Amino acid sequence: MFDLSLVKRYKSVRVADVVDALDRYGFHEKLLVSRRIRPLYPGIRMAGFAITVQARKTREEIPSMSPEDYDRYAEDWYRLKANYDCFMKYTGPGTVIAINSDGCLNVGFWGSMIALAAKAKGVEGVVLDGGCRDIWEIRRIRFPVFSRSIGRTEVIGRLEVRPEDVNIPITVGGVTVNPYDMIVGDDDGLVVVPKSIVHQVLERAEKQLMDDRRAQKPYLDMFGISLP
Repeated sequence: MFDLSLVKRYKSVRVADVVDALDRYGFHEKLLVSRRIRPLYPGIRMAGFAITVQARKTREEIPSMSPEDYDRYAEDWYRLKANYDCFMKYTGPGTVIAINSDGCLNVGFWGSMIALAAKAKGVEGVVLDGGCRDIWEIRRIRFPVFSRSIGRTEVIGRLEVRPEDVNIPITVGGVTVNPYDMIVGDDDGLVVVPKSIVHQVLERAEKQLMDDRRAQKPYLDMFGISLP
């Protein structure tokens, strides 16, 4: 379903090249995701078609109950109100999951267990306008995550995800992300490429990179440095 060769090519260019290319198509800074959404570890080079998720802040009060009852309550919450399969079923190689957590920055919507499941499916990464937890473990498994905050709580009693909230236009870091737009990320941050111009922008970004490498070559040779 997804053009993996296109994803591979986008991963071979820099976010800066993509941004420079977008400038030449009139998108001056309009598609730059907020710098507050940052990679969890250095060296990430991520690209993929967006699977979008709009989580919703819940107004439900959690009743007082025993720990055993809470376990059952939590199980029901993940099964009925925040079943991650409603978006995970659309993911796989070539996809990036883009999530808006409805301003709940303390909620760890993404953690190491779902990161492992996503990695096993070949997902390229996650962009989270919200909180991520289990940071050390996610760094350890080297799953690409860009996140606005470090969350610590579960979604139980705090966030819901409904099937109708998947693959709809969402806002991430001030930028509208539509389903299957291209998201590109590296140490410089994130940029969104509208799906209607992914091919044109990529060709221009590749030219930007080649021109830059050509200009850099005498210096790279001088210092014995090799860059991709």
